[in-house]
Amino acid sequence: MTLELDEFRPRSWRRPTLAACGLTAMLVAVALVSLEPESLRAKRVDVPADVARCAADAECMLVDRIGCCPCRSGGARWAINRDGEETLRRFLKRTCRRSAVCVQVNTCRDDLVPACVDGRCTARVADG
Repeated sequence: MTLELDEFRPRSWRRPTLAACGLTAMLVAVALVSLEPESLRAKRVDVPADVARCAADAECMLVDRIGCCPCRSGGARWAINRDGEETLRRFLKRTCRRSAVCVQVNTCRDDLVPACVDGRCTARVADG
């Protein structure tokens, strides 16, 4: 059995490495070009005014979801008018159809209480 010298010659990885780098650069370029500028910005929408309108503290209540994500998933806890809960639910359902992914980070604050300030329900830190 004779062994040829070609069998022991190390293979060159230059061509496959260059091909892989070229393909990677093309994929990155396609990804960057295909992103629309409008999709890169968060769109701000205001909650309907009647959801937060109040005349006294007793009309307000805390909710765990004032945006597309609940406070247990990176969102926020806030105060709304007790009669505005259904309006808020419908508003969020319509607004958050194509929402960003919520993260599993609990941002719920247990030290908040609802209050009516200047005719709007708001959450404030409880005294003591």
